[in-house]
Amino acid sequence: MFLSDSKRTLRRLLTAALLVQAPIALGGCSGAGGGSMSAAPHMDTRQVSEITIRARDGTELRAVLSSPVGRGPFPVVVSVHGGAGDRPIEVMRQAASPESVSPTTQMFNRQPWIILAPDFRSDWMGAEETDIVDAIRYAAELPQADPGRIGVFGGSNGGRLTLRAASLDPAVSSCLAVGSPFLTDPQVFFTRDLTRRPWSQMSPAANAWNTATRQRLEIAVERSARRQGLSPEALVAERSVVSNAGAIRAPVLLITSRADEQVPHVMLESLIDALSQSGRLSKLVTVEASLHGFYWGRDGEIGSREGRGTKTSVQLEEEAQVREAVLGFFTQCFSLSPPS
Repeated sequence: MFLSDSKRTLRRLLTAALLVQAPIALGGCSGAGGGSMSAAPHMDTRQVSEITIRARDGTELRAVLSSPVGRGPFPVVVSVHGGAGDRPIEVMRQAASPESVSPTTQMFNRQPWIILAPDFRSDWMGAEETDIVDAIRYAAELPQADPGRIGVFGGSNGGRLTLRAASLDPAVSSCLAVGSPFLTDPQVFFTRDLTRRPWSQMSPAANAWNTATRQRLEIAVERSARRQGLSPEALVAERSVVSNAGAIRAPVLLITSRADEQVPHVMLESLIDALSQSGRLSKLVTVEASLHGFYWGRDGEIGSREGRGTKTSVQLEEEAQVREAVLGFFTQCFSLSPPS
């Protein structure tokens, strides 16, 4: 199931570029990190700053906070980036700032919501999970925040961490929107039985990507298991989103794509079943043509879009459909009137 010691030295940890689209750097934010921002829509009605969040063991996590001007209380969306942790601050800006190139992030900033984008440690199935729990707790304690209206949005590994945080601390999150959450059924992922679903139903491209990713991630999981005094098999069983889906209390909007080669729709069937059985799957949105990262809607040939050319009209329509679903889901969760 896992690599031998002789192979570990030949592998390195999975880079974030494998899981998410690479961010485009922005200018510095005003606030704790210094610098300034160029003019952007809604900047006159929002305050954007770089902050730090103290995790439970004292580690400081960088984050970007975008808040409406006013006393509140406002709903909060905790926006969790994908890929590995310990990322440049530009990654958090992409997930929180009104200047983001992500239409989803821009949409969040058009609402009367606080947006908090935290980083987390690059510690697979370890501190990365509790870092997101601590960030959500921090969001609920912000002076302008309404602690009863805390939504969490994440895609890829950020989607997995969103769901794991909700199972570790079920009380704090009001609703969860996740796009193509990665590695939600790690026992099936690491087994790689090509004769059975989901592996037997993947496209050749999806199978190749997931096989290569599995080989790289085995090392990270083994290291994490050793630190925690567990076998790799015990660790993946303990940290499985699917196995712990019953602990989630918040309603979930799950977004998938049948064209996603990194997190194929078929790889999420066990998650769909688990959330349905627990009564937490509020809505499932499945599109047909969009590639990984479509829930952020970023443009350009980056990440999974490298070499794929301009987005098709169908892909653009699917991204708009997903944004509408996310907006409607959080609007209903926060009990707000739909925006004009």
